[in-house]
Amino acid sequence: MKNKWSNIIITGITLALHVSTNSVKYHTNRPNHGFVINNETSEKDYYFSDGTVMHTGPNEIFYLPKGSTYSIKENEKGTCYAINFNADIEDKPFCIKLRNNEDLLKNFKRACVEWKKQSALKNSYALRAVYDFIIQARKELDKDYLSKESLGIIAPAVNVITTDFTNPNLTISYLASLCKISDVYFRKIFMNKFGISPKNYIIQKRIEYAKQLIDSKQFSMLEVAQSCGYEEQCHFSREFSKRVGMSPQEYKKQN
Repeated sequence: MKNKWSNIIITGITLALHVSTNSVKYHTNRPNHGFVINNETSEKDYYFSDGTVMHTGPNEIFYLPKGSTYSIKENEKGTCYAINFNADIEDKPFCIKLRNNEDLLKNFKRACVEWKKQSALKNSYALRAVYDFIIQARKELDKDYLSKESLGIIAPAVNVITTDFTNPNLTISYLASLCKISDVYFRKIFMNKFGISPKNYIIQKRIEYAKQLIDSKQFSMLEVAQSCGYEEQCHFSREFSKRVGMSPQEYKKQN
């Protein structure tokens, strides 16, 4: 996705459509640009005439360029929502998986409904969905870029977490100091990279390790708790239950 999308002006909407089945498997010289969002089951491959292959999975959003010629291979059946538009832009096809696409999907669905009804506001709803697509896609790409650039900064902390996540004295301040940055900046970079706070990331690793110890049937619950970095068994049980949906004892019985 090129940076020039940030300043693009949509000159017209030509169609907003809920595609329930891909009856047309081949498209020649596409007349308009198109944004598409898959539902939770749809999975398709697009084979373009220039040799480009684009895989699109469930809940992913993607762009189909004006003038492109391509065939579609449906791997998993599902529906999608598409909006075709005119704009002064040139780009290659791209596909992006959003961390959260609920609002975007809602806008696309509403645009398709209004277009089908041919309501007076159909263009407004479609334009909102298109610009929302561009905003969300740019945000996602910026997050990925920040993650790559910043990963080197937090690498010392990530290495320590990987090898020493059971250390009960492991603190965010200590991890931030390893990276020579503030606690706030460390949390921000970590969240952008992993999509979760460093505290919760450490807890997740501890809980997964606890499951392995419980499955081995070699340790008491107190030993499991202490081995995972919890000085008090009740604290361990609360964290385990919150994330697994059952107590450590219940997990042991079930397994």
